[in-house]
Amino acid sequence: MKKIWFYFANIYIHSKLNVKLFLTITLIMMTTLVFVLGGLQYAFSLYDEQIYAKSAQVLMMSSNNVEEKLERVEEVSYNIAVDPYIQKILLDLQGNVKGYDFYRLEQKIGDELEKYIDPANYVHSIYLYDSAGREFLAGDSSKPIKNKDKELALSQADKYEGKNHWMELEGSNGDLISVRLIQSYGNLNFETIGKLLIRVHLDKIVSGLPKPHGEIAGNIVITKEDEIFYSEKEIDNLKEYHFNAKDDQGYSIEYIHGERSFVSHITTDFKDWTYWSIIPFDMMFSKITAAKYTLVLVFMLMFVFLISLGFKFLRKFTNPIQELASTMQEVQKGNFHAVNQLNPSMIHEDEIGILYRNFITMIQRIDELIQENFSKQLLIKETEFKALQAQINPHFLYNTLESVNWLAKTNKQKQISSMVEALGHLMRYSTNFNRDIITLKEELDILNSYLTIQKYRFDDRIDVQIDFPCHVAKYKIPKLILQPLLENSFKHAVEPSVYLSIIKLHVYQEEDKLFIRIEDNGPGIDPLILQKVKEGKVNPNGTGIGLNNIDDRIKLYAGEQYGLRIENLSGKGTAITVVLPVQTGG
Repeated sequence: MKKIWFYFANIYIHSKLNVKLFLTITLIMMTTLVFVLGGLQYAFSLYDEQIYAKSAQVLMMSSNNVEEKLERVEEVSYNIAVDPYIQKILLDLQGNVKGYDFYRLEQKIGDELEKYIDPANYVHSIYLYDSAGREFLAGDSSKPIKNKDKELALSQADKYEGKNHWMELEGSNGDLISVRLIQSYGNLNFETIGKLLIRVHLDKIVSGLPKPHGEIAGNIVITKEDEIFYSEKEIDNLKEYHFNAKDDQGYSIEYIHGERSFVSHITTDFKDWTYWSIIPFDMMFSKITAAKYTLVLVFMLMFVFLISLGFKFLRKFTNPIQELASTMQEVQKGNFHAVNQLNPSMIHEDEIGILYRNFITMIQRIDELIQENFSKQLLIKETEFKALQAQINPHFLYNTLESVNWLAKTNKQKQISSMVEALGHLMRYSTNFNRDIITLKEELDILNSYLTIQKYRFDDRIDVQIDFPCHVAKYKIPKLILQPLLENSFKHAVEPSVYLSIIKLHVYQEEDKLFIRIEDNGPGIDPLILQKVKEGKVNPNGTGIGLNNIDDRIKLYAGEQYGLRIENLSGKGTAITVVLPVQTGG
């Protein structure tokens, strides 16, 4: 009976959870829908305003670009008029030049004018007239200037006396003529020696302007005194509209050729031209409105689809998670075998399956670590390391104090200060437990302090040779592993001998291993004793921190493949090699 009650209670709890989760997701998505619709409406209203601002900005940029190009043409006109080579040819043409001489000058002036033809192709052609009215042409000659316009342009050249003047050609939709009188500058008499006309394609300039694509690009129109002389598109459709700019800048919605259009304009100081931008209003905004409602409809359909899909897969994801949560509660109570009761059918190749497998692996691993009492082993190892490092041999300290006392009573020399300094240096490193790992250079400094004291004890009876490459000085090693080894050489090689004792310390590197070799020329170690030392059965007398202790410290620090290697040099002494990993980090 209790099991049945528990079963129905579990179903009730799970159903209640699913309903709450479903209502929460629905509320979130409804709130998101409201914000999205409000955001879309606000975004489109901003877009409507941006169209007006963008149109005015494009028109301003277009007018600046057009006038910049025309100012360049004025510079070209001026450069031609003052070109010394052209002026010389025009002066030569004032004489009675005929036949081949005229032909030669005509070729020269034509070649010179060709240099001024604009590579952008909005300069259509250049007309040059000498004082006799003879015409020289460079550029496109397929559409010559009408005689009426040519006569008017030449008369305007006389009127403006050397200044540049722009003249619009009627009926050509944007063809302009730059007119300038050419005067002689050689002898400063400013005698008229020719006239210059530069024909410009305004349509070429406008077509190269940077502007938006599509309907927002609109149509650019240029007027002078309410008269249209250029339209980017068909000019006949604009004749019914009266282009009257009351202000220098503004916009309005007008009907042009039966179509509602957004019209903006700007008047510049350049020739008092007025630039107009005409954008089809209804066509542009009808597409935006259609896109707006299409986007809303698509979002609504996606909303309904996601709600249904989410409710369908809700139970698929919540049931495995609920089962996993129940298992976690059992594990929390200490029942690590509860993971074996997880339903294998729930373990799929998805995120839930990965969560199942990782949880099972984690619990099994924790159980193994607890059974092995891993944390206790780590504590024991750390304790052993600190205990081994803390062992200090008083033997060397007593000998040092005895040597200092002997020097003070018998010789009364200042050398005692250096011995005391060396002793202090050794004691500081020996009793400092804050740093277990130091650099090889610091360890060699300890050796130098030790050797300073021993040299006073044994005077000329010892010769210590230290050889190491500079780059190994920065490598990290455990503290106080070399001084006990050197002390071992003094105890077994130097003290028993009355002859010169030689101790060699050589450091070298092979791949990722560091080797520190200490050799002496003492009597060596008995092979039987050496074997027992290697097996850890005996610790030679007078070795301070025993060789086995140093070997254990190195193995705890670096691993079992590192440590000490002891060699008997066949009656020629003993060699001890320290093998360490190359390490430069902290």
